[in-house]
Amino acid sequence: MKRSIRIIAVALVAVMLCLSLAACGKKLSGTYEPAATSGGILGGIADAVNSGVEYTFKGSKVSIEVTVLGNVKTFEGKYSIDDDKITFEFEDEDAKTYAGTQTFEELDSGNIKIGGVEYKEVKD
Repeated sequence: MKRSIRIIAVALVAVMLCLSLAACGKKLSGTYEPAATSGGILGGIADAVNSGVEYTFKGSKVSIEVTVLGNVKTFEGKYSIDDDKITFEFEDEDAKTYAGTQTFEELDSGNIKIGGVEYKEVKD
């Protein structure tokens, strides 16, 4: 009887462990900047007005650095990825523009796409 209970307990623990690992979504790590910042029409415009968005991912946290006309503002928040969607959550009222769900794609090149904009990882 004790042996049966132990076997069932071990089986339940194994199932719970598998389910908890499956619940962990995709996570990103590193800093990503727009891939077109030094070329093309949009890249040229962004360079000319010194504007853009840079994402830094670490675990389930994200930091977004927004540059508009040379002025830099940073927002801290959380993100989650579910299939082809990424959702951002920020407590700062000024970050409402960047909060919400957008399309997400990982490209074969190692770049990512958020809301249709391609971003490349910044290498140190």
